Formats: sequence, C-alpha cells, structure tokens
Amino acid sequence: MIQCPAEAKASWDVVVIGTGMGGSAAGAICALNGLKTLIVDKNPAPGGACSCYEKQGFRLDTGTHLFIRCNRGPFGDLTKRLGMGLPIEFRRTRYLTHVKGMNVDARIPAGRFGMVMVLPLLIWQLKIHPRYHGPILRLFYDIARMKPRQVEALDKVPIEAFLLRYTENPEVRAMMGILLGLFFVLPAWEASAGESIWNLQKMFVENCLGYPKGGAITIPKTFLAGAERHGAEVRLKCGVEKIEIQHNQVKAVVLDNGEQVTTRSVISTTALRDTVFRLAGGDLFPPGYVAGVKKIKQAWTAVQAKIAVKKRLIHAGSMVGCVPLRFKIEDRVVREAMARVENGIQGDTIPIYAPVPTNYDPDLAPEGCHIITAAAVAPTLDVPLADNEQVWINGLMNALHQMVPGLKENTLFADTWTVADLAGWIGKSSGSVITTAQTVDQVGPGRPDHRTPVEGLYIAGDCAGPARGVGTELACQSGMDCGDLVSSDLRRGEG
Repeated sequence: MIQCPAEAKASWDVVVIGTGMGGSAAGAICALNGLKTLIVDKNPAPGGACSCYEKQGFRLDTGTHLFIRCNRGPFGDLTKRLGMGLPIEFRRTRYLTHVKGMNVDARIPAGRFGMVMVLPLLIWQLKIHPRYHGPILRLFYDIARMKPRQVEALDKVPIEAFLLRYTENPEVRAMMGILLGLFFVLPAWEASAGESIWNLQKMFVENCLGYPKGGAITIPKTFLAGAERHGAEVRLKCGVEKIEIQHNQVKAVVLDNGEQVTTRSVISTTALRDTVFRLAGGDLFPPGYVAGVKKIKQAWTAVQAKIAVKKRLIHAGSMVGCVPLRFKIEDRVVREAMARVENGIQGDTIPIYAPVPTNYDPDLAPEGCHIITAAAVAPTLDVPLADNEQVWINGLMNALHQMVPGLKENTLFADTWTVADLAGWIGKSSGSVITTAQTVDQVGPGRPDHRTPVEGLYIAGDCAGPARGVGTELACQSGMDCGDLVSSDLRRGEG
C-alpha cells in the first residue's frame, strides 16, 4: 500500500472508494476479473469500521464486531475465489455470549444446541408462567427448522409482529425484540423478521460465530492483499472529494489533494445519500431517484468504549443485555426507551453489546490483560441531541459498570468514541452503522440497486444490493456482487 502522491495521474477501469468490508471485497473481485483497479481510503489504516489502532500494547478495534459465519460465509467465499484458500483463522469461545439484564443472567454455550440448553434457565429466571412454555419452545423450534421460502415470506413482517404469532407474554416479546433488534440496530417493530431469522439460523445451525486472529482488521487486510495480488493498487490517506460526471457518465474522481484520476467507473461504499449529494451532486440524478434516496431509512448507531483491563472479567465471547439489570420489561417500556433515542434523549433503559476480542485472541493485549469493546445504542447525527454527547458516553460507562463486576477498579484506560468520532472515521455523514437499514421494505429486492442512473457509478457495502447478513457480512457479499456486476458491465461495453 502506498500513500497518495500529488503528482501521479492514471487511467483506471474502476476506482473503489473505501477499504472497509464492501470496498475491499469489491476491489478484490474487480481485480480478480482483470479490471485495472484503484482502491482508495481517506484513513491512514485500512478497514473502515473493521480497522484498529494500537495503544500501550493493546490492539483495539475501531468497531464492535463478532462474525456470524466466518469462513463459511462470504469471507471464505472471497478468499477462495482469490486463490488464497482460507488464510483467515477464526477462533471461537466456549460460551457465545453472556446475556445480562432484563432480569436474566446467563451464559449461552457455543454449539448448535447452546440456546436450547440454556432456554430452561432463561424461562426460570424470567418467571414465565407454564402456559407460555409450549409456544416459546415452538418459536425456537420453528426458527431452527424454517425453509428458505418460509424465511423469505417473513421479510416484510416486523420482528414484533412475528413474535406475536407465538406468545402474548410481554416480557418474552420485549427481551427477544431487543436481542434480535441488536443484529440491525433497529427496534423490533421496524426490523425484518425474515432477515433476523436468516441470521439466527446461520449463527446457531452453521455454528461458527467467531473472531479472527489478529483482530477485525485481519479480514479487510486479507482481501486487500488478494486484490494487490491480482494487480490492484491500494492508496491510503487518499480521500475522494468529488466524483466528476459529464453527460450522465462517470469521468473521474477528484482526490483530496486536488489530483484528478480518470476512470471508467466508480464503486462508492459510503452511504447512498453521501454518494449522491456529497460526492456526485443531487442535481445530476433523476428527481424520482433523488426522492427515493431521501426516503431511505438508516439504522441507528452507537457510542463506543474501548476498555483495557488488568484481567479477564467476562468469561464469554461477548456480553449483551441492558440496564437496569432488573425491571419489569414489557413492550411499553421498550417503546418508551426507543422513542427517547429517536428524540436524542438517553433513557434509563440502555441496550449494550460488548464483544471481548481477547477471549478469542489473547495476543491482542499484554499478557494477562484483556480488551472489552462496548457499544450502546445512540441516534445518528441527523437527530438533534437533547442530551449532549457526554451524557450518552456516561450512560454507556455506567451501564458497563453495572453489568461487569470489577470493571471500574480493573480498568487501565477507556477510550470512548462519540457518534461524531465514528462518523469521521468511517466517512458516513450520519454515523449510521448500517446506512440502508434492514427494515421490512429494505431487505432483499427492496434494497437499492448497485447500479445508479449515472452510467459507471455503482454503490456497494451496507447501503445497496440484495445480499443478506449482519453488517460486515452483508457489506462483503454486496461488494463481491457489485464487483462482478461492474466487471460484466465493462466487458459488455467493450463488446
């Protein structure tokens, strides 16, 4: 990888904007297919939300990630297509996660039957009346056994409505809604049940939830190495200021140093609205397309903490749940909490997702020490904050101190990230973690097309394409699909 030189000018088949999962995958496929490929990123390190930084001997992720399918999903598909085999070593833990809060305190074992094994404990802790036991068991049985067509039929059904088919118990619906909504950083009445079930099946049936040796950055770095192996050039510290379009055709990108790079096509992996309004110019697109872009629902985002601790405090791959640890959880309470988020107010109910990377790879920290990367749901930058950023950070840290005994006295340092910090790094103006949210009308064919009305301009990553998956895997599959599409379109144009 080289830094962006001020004087160099070149002609490319495709310029890919971004080295996150979508950009690195798209660029690798374009290079594999024989296109002259340039991949650029404004940051000094690749990977986007899967990048990292180092501090006091700790390697800290910029995001908060675990990976559902690992080498059995698009990551492995891509490295095999690139002729690399399966070079990424994904590791697992004995316990998938520790669920804490919502009147529950239980570790879920790894394995296909981990949830089944812990289900009686969860039912007992929630004090669920026996009349609800049968429907709850049937819910999990049906989720595990659903065929693809049955899952697809639920794409346009919200998680909340799906759960109502099985149980009227408000505690079960609320808890399941929060946990399933964490996949997509959406409330249960907006997130697609079909998309959620598809991912649950992959997590429990394929049974390979894990995390890569070397940290999350290992994945995009491997893809970029494969891209370079097939002739791509990767430039870091090389942002794009503008996509130049003439007569409805992409002509060039203008870099942040003023260099104009001519190209036959561009794949942008930022938010679709950022591509259209910030990089290209909304007046260059048909009014109907612009209106559709404005209507796209984005997922919420998160404030984050990267916490270095003296010893192991969480004995699972992650901790998920919320505070208060004990309260009467029901639909009404959850709706009120989510309404506060939508209005920029941090409520008393704070959902938490906290992977522990060092439980997978101890070498990410000095010997004996550990890393907790935690996130709490927060509104995007489109929402005016009634409570300032520090209130949201304090809420995250207070929640963690309640959920993780011994955290305060064993913390070496805690780096906190506001939504603005995250948005600045990933290059998405709203800071949304999934910029085309997986709502009932934005999954599968309902997602924006990779092609735009401008010839030669494509979009990929979490914002476009009919791929399924949680976050990073969705973006990777989208990038691969888009790379193949661009290659096909350019070859057809040559013919």
